[in-house]
Amino acid sequence: MKNVVALAVVAFASQAVTCFAGGPEVPSKEVITPAPPPESFFRGNEFDIGAFATYVTGTNGGGTRTRETTFDDGTTFTLSSSGSPNGWGGGMDFTYWFPWKYAGVRFQGTGLDLQSGIGHTSRTTDIFGNTVTVHGGGGSIAAGVINADVLLRLPLDDFWPCVHLAPYVFGGFGGILLGSGGEGRAVSETVIVSNVAGTQSREVTITGRRINTLRNNIGTDRVLGRIGGGLEYRFTPNIGIFTEAAYVIPNGASNNFVQWNFIGLRYAF
Repeated sequence: MKNVVALAVVAFASQAVTCFAGGPEVPSKEVITPAPPPESFFRGNEFDIGAFATYVTGTNGGGTRTRETTFDDGTTFTLSSSGSPNGWGGGMDFTYWFPWKYAGVRFQGTGLDLQSGIGHTSRTTDIFGNTVTVHGGGGSIAAGVINADVLLRLPLDDFWPCVHLAPYVFGGFGGILLGSGGEGRAVSETVIVSNVAGTQSREVTITGRRINTLRNNIGTDRVLGRIGGGLEYRFTPNIGIFTEAAYVIPNGASNNFVQWNFIGLRYAF
């Protein structure tokens, strides 16, 4: 009898525990939607405005070019230039990215103060048949470079959401326009001219015209083509920084130069 009572108490206690603990767990029917991936900071149908500093340097290796004139008395006057141009400046660009955000078109303009390298003038005199050189070239010259480019870019945040970096390449055409740079300024130099034997000498003052090597080599303006690439980083979908380099090829030999645009700021609409 005691065994039966004890068994009944245990069974009742077990049932009570089951009731207070609740029934068996029922699986939830609620579906948790995953958060959408972050959007790229580089968008299609985007219009950008950029501003930048510029450095350019020539790539002609310092070759020498000459231009010679013969006067009525048979003497010659030679314009010579050597060295690669280099200089500093700044500019702006305006870019439109197509609805397919990986391609776009751009207009870019740059103003420069170019150092024109080394230049000189010379004249062969009729005194003992010697050549006398008058130095007066070099100096700086104002220049403008304008370009229209086609661009291709690859936003890396399409693959890595937190990496808002886009490498890009471009190519296009444009022109270089040269301003005034001291052309025509008179220079003079007094030298001692001696014969071959050194038995006779004479003091001679030679006058010439200052030349600018860029005008001597390029003229007043040239059509150009260029190719290059760069990197752009976006802090937000609207604000970014960039740097880029281009190899510029003006029409004509020995005038090529590299243009590096840096400290670039860009605002995207």
